[in-house]
Amino acid sequence: MMVLCLAVMPVQAGPGEDARAGLARAQAALQQDDPRTARVELMNAIKADPTLAEARILQARVLLMLGNGRGAQDELDRAGQLGAPLGPMRHLRAHAALLNGDPEAAIREASAPDADPREILFRTRIEAQAYQALGRFAEAAQAFDRALALAPQDSALWADIARYRIATGDMAAALAASDRAISLAPKSVDALTLKAVLARDQYGLTESTRWFDAALKRNPDYVPALTEYAATLADMGRASQAVALTRRALSNAPGLPRAYFIQALIAARAGNYTLARSLLARTHGALDGQAATRLLRGVLHMEGGNATLAIAELKPLLAAQPLNIRARLLLARAYAADAQYQDAEATLFPLVERADAGTYALSLAAHIHTALGNADVATRFSARAAAMTPGPSLVYRGAGTLGETAPAANANPKAAAPNLRYIRALLEAGQGPAALARARALQAANPGAPAAAIALGDTLIAAGKPADAGQAYAAAGNLRFDEDTALRLADAWRRAGRRERAEYALRLLLWQNPESVAGQRLAATYWLAAGHHERALWVLEGLRERLGARDALLMANLAHAYIGAGDAQAALPYAVHAYRLLPGSAVTSDALGWALFNAAPGDERAIELLEKAESLAPAEPLVKRHLAEARAAG
Repeated sequence: MMVLCLAVMPVQAGPGEDARAGLARAQAALQQDDPRTARVELMNAIKADPTLAEARILQARVLLMLGNGRGAQDELDRAGQLGAPLGPMRHLRAHAALLNGDPEAAIREASAPDADPREILFRTRIEAQAYQALGRFAEAAQAFDRALALAPQDSALWADIARYRIATGDMAAALAASDRAISLAPKSVDALTLKAVLARDQYGLTESTRWFDAALKRNPDYVPALTEYAATLADMGRASQAVALTRRALSNAPGLPRAYFIQALIAARAGNYTLARSLLARTHGALDGQAATRLLRGVLHMEGGNATLAIAELKPLLAAQPLNIRARLLLARAYAADAQYQDAEATLFPLVERADAGTYALSLAAHIHTALGNADVATRFSARAAAMTPGPSLVYRGAGTLGETAPAANANPKAAAPNLRYIRALLEAGQGPAALARARALQAANPGAPAAAIALGDTLIAAGKPADAGQAYAAAGNLRFDEDTALRLADAWRRAGRRERAEYALRLLLWQNPESVAGQRLAATYWLAAGHHERALWVLEGLRERLGARDALLMANLAHAYIGAGDAQAALPYAVHAYRLLPGSAVTSDALGWALFNAAPGDERAIELLEKAESLAPAEPLVKRHLAEARAAG
């Protein structure tokens, strides 16, 4: 009976055979460019036979394709423990180290003497990217040249070169390399993702979405596309869609720091700082030291009432990026909150000495000087803050002295980074002609670098040549049309008397970057001046929903928009609130006086407020016109 029973029982494969079968199916899935299916098959294969090193190595390769460096490193370590030789795994270990933020380890692995010679192209690509991550651009260029000699028609290599060009600031060369990558492999998800990132930089957020959609249509689980698209959607104000993409990325790459960082940023923007801290903690320090991480941590520490920790994050950030206005303002605020008023004053000075300093910076300066016992200085800053009538944009101080910046710039007059600081230092020192000559030379040496074109535009603005500056900013915008470039372009055309060009630059900015607060503010100002009150009102109400009701200038502009739209009664509460926020301001006094004149004819307070506004800003044409009309009607 035993023999009979054995004869009719189905034959079952052993765990080793199941694992081998799963391995074969995973390899077939990879042939079909389906890493997610391959990953599942390999998980089953490893479960069936945890000692199958071959499956773990292939799983590491799949995880690297999905952007999961930490998971790949774990699988490779386990394969080594199971007896797999290191040599054939060196290229994979190098890739994992690079993804995990350890470029030096990546270089060691890629250049190890026992590395597989058949993987020399891949190892050279990783080595080049690692040098790039370390800021050793000359060595990166040499490695890319070696890789090109091996495979001049390799799409992935051209995509790497495009990213290298982005890092060096040569957007024209980056665009050309990206186009080459696409032409060599039109269906490459990596090339499509890169094209999306470049479209985002060159044209704006909206234009990039079609390229991200194309990449994810090709591979819905490609982690770099998911995270970059999520970051783009977050900047467009589409937070729920962005979060959904980060969750998809985390399902493919559990623990992915970039995904958690994007989620933390979205939470912070929504004012949920507790959640933002929790999410940022899940990065486990993988992104610490990066500028964006330092800035976010600084904000979170300030919101949590810990100015000392905020300073620890923001001080090195400003040292690395002395022209980062947001970081400078936040660090000054942190110093003031920590009662380090001398450091606060020194940090804030480059902002508030400008004629176009913002109300918040001026108010902070007044607070700092009050604490330092400089009552007269504090009073002057308070008066400037209340006026809310900034002067023209001037040279931004903070680049450093000529002695600090000249040596590195003169050592290599064609290098962008040191010369950009040197040009601004020349402007700060009042050496405009020298700055302009240097900027022209730098732009000629780096025609594909938008930063060089912007520096040229800035020197032309300082020289009183706004039309020429507009041409320089337009050249920069053709390579990278971001908020900073668009606002400079609009300002240059406005100064040059080309209002239609200024408004076109703003419309293009808002079409591609609809959440740009600075762009919306400036556009609303233009539309108010042009009498397009309904358009201005729509934008201003959106800003109020996003920014709240603590901005006196926003409240005043809302009042003017409602008056212009024929609804003075609706304007009155905004004008009253603006005046309560800043009663010593010509802008708020004029807004409330004009609202009262239109909403309550005969109210004597209207004339009083308009006269107060004129006393505070006697040269302001709008104030003079409002007062004249009110007096004529009275």
